[in-house]
Amino acid sequence: MLGSGAVMAADDWVSSASVSVAQDQQTLSQGFSRAAQVMTDTQKASAEQLKLQAVTPAQRKTRDQVIAERQASTQVAGKTLKSSAQRLEAGIYHEFAIYEASSRLFEDVDYDGFYRTFSVTFDADVHSYYLGEHANVYADLYLSRNGGPWELYHTTDVFTIVDDASDDDFEVLTTLHAGYPTDHYDVLIDLYEVGYSDIVATISSDDVDDLYGLPLESADRDQYFVDEEVVVSGGSLSMGWLASLLGVVGMSYLRRRQQG
Repeated sequence: MLGSGAVMAADDWVSSASVSVAQDQQTLSQGFSRAAQVMTDTQKASAEQLKLQAVTPAQRKTRDQVIAERQASTQVAGKTLKSSAQRLEAGIYHEFAIYEASSRLFEDVDYDGFYRTFSVTFDADVHSYYLGEHANVYADLYLSRNGGPWELYHTTDVFTIVDDASDDDFEVLTTLHAGYPTDHYDVLIDLYEVGYSDIVATISSDDVDDLYGLPLESADRDQYFVDEEVVVSGGSLSMGWLASLLGVVGMSYLRRRQQG
């Protein structure tokens, strides 16, 4: 909580937009690559949804802060949150794992090799003594800039996982809008079971190379500028070159006036 006289610095704010992507055979077969990929039809549909989302700046929040807030919260949507220990005391025996995770790079407007739009896909499983075990879960997704602190960039909606099914991947498509300098970013995913305050599974760049060192930048740094040309007798001049020429002429004129 800020004091009444405190002022938030611009660097304390970030903005991005994220949406889940429906998985089909085309998307599931899409491999990991460090280069830009062509979006599948379902990814294109999700990208159109991203364009319609209102983008609201949010204060940077580290993973430690998020975990502390979740554990301090006693209720969500009117329901009391429980711990993993309470789950065991109630005789609920199941375990969670994130079997695999990957990333994909999509949109780089200025062609500098750093992307504003990317996706993260992961396969979460629940293990139990019972066949067909299912659980309602959600995930927090974090970015770490060049080895820095993990910072939250998206919390998913609730989704359902069943046993160790291999066709229930969950993909999050994201466009970074502001507050993300041009750099390499690692990804971390924390999985929560609905109704419980403890993390039930985690995967990160420490576990999977596909989440390591993604070349990213926010849209405010990913802009393509066209150098306009002005047609003159005998050829053409770029606006930048013309501005430089006018600057030189102006300085020469000022020197002559001062000498006169």
